[in-house]
Amino acid sequence: MTLTPLLIVAVNVLLLVGGQILWKLSLSRTPLTGWDGLGAVLLQPYLLMGCLLYGLATLLWFYALSRYDLSRVYPMQSMAYVIGALSGLLLFKESLSASQWMGLLLLAGGALLLAK
Repeated sequence: MTLTPLLIVAVNVLLLVGGQILWKLSLSRTPLTGWDGLGAVLLQPYLLMGCLLYGLATLLWFYALSRYDLSRVYPMQSMAYVIGALSGLLLFKESLSASQWMGLLLLAGGALLLAK
């Protein structure tokens, strides 16, 4: 795989994880407690910005799919799980067990092998 597909998928992954982080921030500030509070949650600025990032990620993904092999670029999206878990650890002070660390290493290694 050349640098261009890797770069496109990396930006796509960062947009996806960025959207998840913004959604988590939004829902931490205004928890979804039921259908009654859905309107207030959906109008949170962080939630809306997360949706925007997801929209941009989708457009970038359409571009990637139109030009590169699905069998090469799709496995690289599993890096979103790795970056997302590390973001939870660093930004939200979540913890990871030894088995979760092993899973993240396997995901990263598998994605790199599939991208070759």
